[in-house]
Amino acid sequence: EGLNIFDFDFDNQSLFYSRRIGHAPSRSIIPSEGGFIKIPDKTTILDAVKFSGTTSDGLAVGFIQSLTSNEFAGLSDNEGIRSKEEIEPLTNYTIGRIQKGYNEGTTTFGGMITSTNRFINNRNLEFLPANAYTGGVDLLHRWNNKKYFVDANLIGSYVDGSREAITALQRSSARYYQRPGADYLRYDTTRTSLSGSGGKLRVGKGAHGLWKYSTGVTWLSPGLELNDAGYMQSADEINQETEITYFVNQSAGIFRGYNVTLEQFNSWNFKGTFTGSGFHLSANAGFTNQWDLGANLIYHSKATDTRILRGGYDMTVPSTMLFFGNLRSNPSKKLIAGINYRHEKSGDNSGSNYEIEPQITIRPIQTLRIRLSGTYDENKDRLQYVATKDYMSEKRYILGKISQKTLGLTFRADLNLTPEFSIQYYGSPFVSRGSFEEFKHITNPEAGKYEDRFA
Repeated sequence: EGLNIFDFDFDNQSLFYSRRIGHAPSRSIIPSEGGFIKIPDKTTILDAVKFSGTTSDGLAVGFIQSLTSNEFAGLSDNEGIRSKEEIEPLTNYTIGRIQKGYNEGTTTFGGMITSTNRFINNRNLEFLPANAYTGGVDLLHRWNNKKYFVDANLIGSYVDGSREAITALQRSSARYYQRPGADYLRYDTTRTSLSGSGGKLRVGKGAHGLWKYSTGVTWLSPGLELNDAGYMQSADEINQETEITYFVNQSAGIFRGYNVTLEQFNSWNFKGTFTGSGFHLSANAGFTNQWDLGANLIYHSKATDTRILRGGYDMTVPSTMLFFGNLRSNPSKKLIAGINYRHEKSGDNSGSNYEIEPQITIRPIQTLRIRLSGTYDENKDRLQYVATKDYMSEKRYILGKISQKTLGLTFRADLNLTPEFSIQYYGSPFVSRGSFEEFKHITNPEAGKYEDRFA
């Protein structure tokens, strides 16, 4: 997991996400009334081979192959009769990565492929894709003593399986092919495969001097799917970003270094619908006493949200303003304290959220680190999705106001016995309470006035 050779990050997406191998079984089963069930919490890894290395001429190669077992849930009914149900098929994962540097590292070219192959012999598991393949190429070129750069990559994916599996992918929250007015997506319940592509192009100045800047565009087509071996939250996006940074990495007064960054962004979907714009202002400072401070302000304009109604109409949502920051004491001390803070406010009084997280880290000896943090989160959202209901001849999309408070505690201990062997304990209990009120159904989702969009 820690090998950089396998990194292929792409606009917060990744072609390889190591936790896919050995994940919790995919199928959920509810026991009969009065019955019992025992479900494994992970998938057994039957074999795993990992190889990586770099040749003398700068060719880096990485390869992973792993086979995970089919898993079964043990069932017992109210009469004590036992049975078992398959909840995960036998699955093979293969990942390959290659990179090559040229001209003393000024140019790096690489590629990556992944495959996930499930051996599905059970009708109840056909909601899973049978085969999934992804691939990509990436290029980083720098010139003028590495002062300027161009960073580009292209990716593609192909998934096949039963009609049920491919329909589920079309209806997933990453794309919502079925939503009204989205004819450009061609929702088809008879399809047995899905394919897509994506790309990134970014150019700018990344070194030398106090100023750094870049501009770029990324796109993820509606059919792109990476979640069998990788990680992806959403598709059907075109994003444009430009940023400029003032960066000082030497002492100046009370600072040992600081930077300020301003980023501007716009986004669309593949229909050409404008889905919002905004800016992100961030500032980070390191002090001569080794303390660190960070502050961020993000504004997102009133926008068209294609996902808020969970497969329903596109809806206009209010603007948002988000502030978050952190403060941390000297990390070289045996006692380290810090605090994170977050506050978000939405326009038209439609929502607010704030979270505070104090934390403390203790190193009683060089090889032991103990960290304790607490979190308090308070969330109010008047546009929280609740349900979609059939009413006479129409579908009604129901939203409500959620008021939720969450209190959590996280404890982590790391004991390094040797440079190659360590023991870690991690626990994060929490309690959360939420209530709904102010239910509303959407009547005119793209009305100019907030109050005209629902009743």
